[in-house]
Amino acid sequence: MRQITTWDEFPTVEYVPGVLRQAVSGEKVMMTRIVYRGGAVIPEHRHEAEQIMLVVAGRLWAKVGDEESEVGPGALMVIGSNVVHAFRQLGEDDVVFYECFAPIRLEYLVGFKGPDPSLSMINDGLSADGDAG
Repeated sequence: MRQITTWDEFPTVEYVPGVLRQAVSGEKVMMTRIVYRGGAVIPEHRHEAEQIMLVVAGRLWAKVGDEESEVGPGALMVIGSNVVHAFRQLGEDDVVFYECFAPIRLEYLVGFKGPDPSLSMINDGLSADGDAG
């Protein structure tokens, strides 16, 4: 990978329905670009990596630990290791945000074949929401 690059050089992966992710990583820190479309929902989950998010477009409901808020462009969320968090797209406009993780999340690297406990929690939450509806 070149040291100076653009997001165009990184593949987009549909992580869960309506959630598109691109990821770039160094040895100790990772950045992702996320787009929510079509009413995307990410149920409560947690992971070892610390996470900082910056919303640049759209609006979403965010829950981080015991805090809940509707957020939009310019909002920052600081999520500590293993803090439970969840998100839901508000409105029809795409939500775009950037995340930094430390340590890196190996499961976000294209081609990674190991376990993704966070995704398992998300999928369990999506299944439970579907059963309730």
